[in-house]
Amino acid sequence: MPQTYDVVISSPFPNYDFFARRMMELCGQMGLTFFFVNDVWVKDFWRKLAADEISVRVLIDLTADQSNPDNLYTQLAREVKRQKGYVLDDPDLGAAAADKGHLHQLLLDNLIPVPETVVVSREELKGFEVTDELLARVGTPFVVKPTRGGVGIIVDATSKDDLLRSAAEAPKSDAFLIQQRVTPQQLGQHFGWFRVYYICGQVIPCWWDQTAHEYHLVSPGQIRHYKLNPLKRIIRGIARVSRMKKFSSSICLHEDGHFYAVDYVNADPDMTPRSFYDNGVPDEVVRHIVWLLFTEAIRVIKRGQGFLDEDLAEAEMGWMDQRRLEQMA
Repeated sequence: MPQTYDVVISSPFPNYDFFARRMMELCGQMGLTFFFVNDVWVKDFWRKLAADEISVRVLIDLTADQSNPDNLYTQLAREVKRQKGYVLDDPDLGAAAADKGHLHQLLLDNLIPVPETVVVSREELKGFEVTDELLARVGTPFVVKPTRGGVGIIVDATSKDDLLRSAAEAPKSDAFLIQQRVTPQQLGQHFGWFRVYYICGQVIPCWWDQTAHEYHLVSPGQIRHYKLNPLKRIIRGIARVSRMKKFSSSICLHEDGHFYAVDYVNADPDMTPRSFYDNGVPDEVVRHIVWLLFTEAIRVIKRGQGFLDEDLAEAEMGWMDQRRLEQMA
């Protein structure tokens, strides 16, 4: 009989210990078994999982390489899915969302605002030219982004040489975005650049200071005062199109007065706590995200337990509501 873990977090990032410990505390209070898979454990954990020595009910995947089939964390997520465990997020959806070119077209088709963009395949690079007509569309300087991975991004490109430099820095990317560079409006003490979290149906908007690299939680009053409700509409639209349940997006309120999704889906949303890192996410945001993911895990684990389901759900929600009030106090 394999040993079963109710909740497993997988991440290669050591700065996610705060997140993992908060999840472990909640699991302990509800009598759920928990394991944190990091670089020390991932090989052994994957081997035992593949050998049916252990099983996982809910895997919360916090890796950043979902499109790489050779990545051990990706293999772990796929094995949990194969064994009918629940993976947040499904590795196939994560791999699809990692293709910025494909996702860009889906966003356009669904009327989600994005900057003016031209997609260039690697095969087209040799004969491609940055023409005056192209520059009239995207402006100068423009941004070059590989459609896969986080390297090779050039934010001040002006010529084909920059496009070729991006291609050299991102050899695994099969296409590249040439994109209009957006400039955020000044809104009081902040600029209109936002990191917005989407976690299991809830939207958590944060200001993002591109110079100081600092997060600040957007307050309800600021949403009303600066008319920021489009942030919620845009990220819910991205969630609907991508079918992802756990991600963040970068959204800019451009100087032309329009909102644009700039970084569409970050399937590994930042969980670095500010109490340990100056450029980290506010601790209350991290704690709330842990709570939302824990609630989703509880829903999955307790699902299908027969006639006690409704009573269990009522008892758990009462307990969780009380805990949430205590944490907010």
